[in-house]
Amino acid sequence: MYNKHYYFIGVGGIGMSGLAFIALEKGARVSGSDIVHSCITNGLQEKGAKIFIGHKKEQIPLDAIVIYSSAISPDNPELMFAKAHKLSILHRSDLLALFMQPQKALLVSGTHGKTTSSSLLTHVLLEKEMQPSFAIGGFICGSNHNAACGKGHYFVAEADESDGSFFKYTPFGAIITNIDDDHLDYWQTMNGLIGGFKRFIDSIISLEHFFWHGDNLWLSEMVAKGYSYGFDKKNALFIESHRQDKWKNIFTVCFENARYTEIEIPIIGKHNILNASAVFGLCLKLGIAEEKIRSSFISFKGIKRRLEYKGAVKGIIFYDDYAHHPTEILTTLRAIKNAVGSARIVLAFQPHRYSRTLACLSEFGTAFDTADIVVITDIYAAGEAPIKEIDEGLLLQEIHRETRCPTYYFSRNQLSCQLVKILQTGDCLITMGAGDISNVSHDVMENL
Repeated sequence: MYNKHYYFIGVGGIGMSGLAFIALEKGARVSGSDIVHSCITNGLQEKGAKIFIGHKKEQIPLDAIVIYSSAISPDNPELMFAKAHKLSILHRSDLLALFMQPQKALLVSGTHGKTTSSSLLTHVLLEKEMQPSFAIGGFICGSNHNAACGKGHYFVAEADESDGSFFKYTPFGAIITNIDDDHLDYWQTMNGLIGGFKRFIDSIISLEHFFWHGDNLWLSEMVAKGYSYGFDKKNALFIESHRQDKWKNIFTVCFENARYTEIEIPIIGKHNILNASAVFGLCLKLGIAEEKIRSSFISFKGIKRRLEYKGAVKGIIFYDDYAHHPTEILTTLRAIKNAVGSARIVLAFQPHRYSRTLACLSEFGTAFDTADIVVITDIYAAGEAPIKEIDEGLLLQEIHRETRCPTYYFSRNQLSCQLVKILQTGDCLITMGAGDISNVSHDVMENL
């Protein structure tokens, strides 16, 4: 299979680019298209991929296996051409499932925390020199790729529940971080989403290597096997104590009649204590020595776009984060507040998708209560058509009604220059969202 030619539609996406990278490492020919050049597409070109800008049917070789993702519209001209000419077509999840063989898949699923948990697990395995393969949804800070083809026994990946593609995999072990009311555009109802997770859990081969968040209401009511983890002492692995010291977490866990004290990791927030605890437990069950897990945690530099430090200018510090669901926003802002203390938090938030903004409108209202100033910019459509029931003004009204802090709307084109006017020495600026807002910090720092 790997001597074939793969053509990736949307090759610059974080998931697609990782698979393209693995294909190149396996010796396949790789080409693909995207709408703009980026550091990701440039990196693939340096590895030998042929990259086209724009989606044009004449770019697809007739001998290629065409790879697409759920983000690609059915009327994409390249996808339509491939179907019309009866070319081999695979969803990205099908290709990922092929690449996992014959290694043992260690999969991370859940509404929030997949990328942090899978990145930390990958980091521990790499530090232990276990040579894992991996395909994760972010770049570990200090690394220039999010995927690799290793020679070891394990393949670490995120199992995406958003489109049901996690059914394609056969996990040896797994972590389920939580279930929340997201992706209901696909699942329709919470019952549908829960049913999907039940089916995924039933496919796990080794329950000795299955960890799930026991404090999560939905999971606690549906799972009765594997190891639960969380803050509640009823969990198989429970967090006995924890504290945040500036930009790091320190915590103690109890598991299988043993107590593991003062575990340190340089990422913040209670949600990341949960993520780290699950990885700690799974690594123990994989036979990795406690001391090696501890040292790997300490050397973990975090993930790009997950509370990523961008720099400091004129006494203002800049961070960027991928959070786009109200639960993620709330927990991330509270962690930042604990780290910066009395510093003023200025949040620039880019809503992601019209459907999510509408579905979570009331929850967004209370998600920003820790920020001192909230700035909203244009909704990032991510391929969706506008929905008449929702716009930036309605979101701003909801936030303003539920929070006491000043709230503003600026268009994406105005955002950087307006932030320059708002910021003061001693502030902490957080750019947040799953779209293209990560570029804003650089623009603001250049113009201060």
